[in-house]
Amino acid sequence: MATSGGLPPPPAEPEPWSERDFSPITLFLRHQIGITLEAHRMGLLQARLRSRLQAKGFRGFSQFHEQVLRGDPTGWGAQLLIDLSTVNHTSFFREPAHFTFMAERVAAWLKESPAGPIRIWSAGCSSGQEPYSMAMVLTESLAGAAAQKVEVWASDLSLEMLKAAAGAVYTTRDVQGVSPARLRRFFLLGRGPREGSFRVVPEVRDLVRFRHIDLRNSVWAVPSDLPMIFCRNVSIYFSDEERQTLLHRLAQHLRPGGWLVMGNGEILPEVPPFFRKHSPSLFQKEG
Repeated sequence: MATSGGLPPPPAEPEPWSERDFSPITLFLRHQIGITLEAHRMGLLQARLRSRLQAKGFRGFSQFHEQVLRGDPTGWGAQLLIDLSTVNHTSFFREPAHFTFMAERVAAWLKESPAGPIRIWSAGCSSGQEPYSMAMVLTESLAGAAAQKVEVWASDLSLEMLKAAAGAVYTTRDVQGVSPARLRRFFLLGRGPREGSFRVVPEVRDLVRFRHIDLRNSVWAVPSDLPMIFCRNVSIYFSDEERQTLLHRLAQHLRPGGWLVMGNGEILPEVPPFFRKHSPSLFQKEG
């Protein structure tokens, strides 16, 4: 219906917290941050974000977009979206064959170059279980002080996850899959107000170096001659084209003959020619 001036009425404001109200956030994620989420992950993000914003007094997603994201697309609002959308399921010693493979390769490399150091990168380390698992397996498998010649570099896009990872404190639920022998050797049991928590021992924590790295950027503050990179279940946040770009950049940080370890459930529509596929999740850079 036209107004008395002959103009159509302005579009109605979207219902607060509705799908339409959320649509600017979806576009911001895709175009400003480069994250494309599956429907069920988007629904989870929507619920998490609504809870956080309501606690801050916002009355809808569009208000958050207009007052925060539009004015400062790289500020705290964008970091909040990153923290809430990239929290991934992780656990200690997940996909254990990868850790066995890593330990065997590291032992062989140390025989070739006994002085070290051997640097391995956990890209997308979430709350730290993966890099600490790597450090624990290396401590178990390498004789004497050889484990001290290995550096585990760990990075994530989420500052919230990096803070948790650096703290190295986990709940009973977090360590459910850890054997009793490993719990005794590699964790300190919380006492008093920390009862029920487990902290990774200094011997293991000292092997891991954390970095804040955005894998969408073209420059990463990690060495360019790494023998192995774990980048597991990270590419699920990328489109097919972005995934190919990610693989090219990862290859640039691997030395010839180096290994890329991906998640067993990740499906690559195309394997770049500079990688040779050894299994569904192990790729070796041509040398």
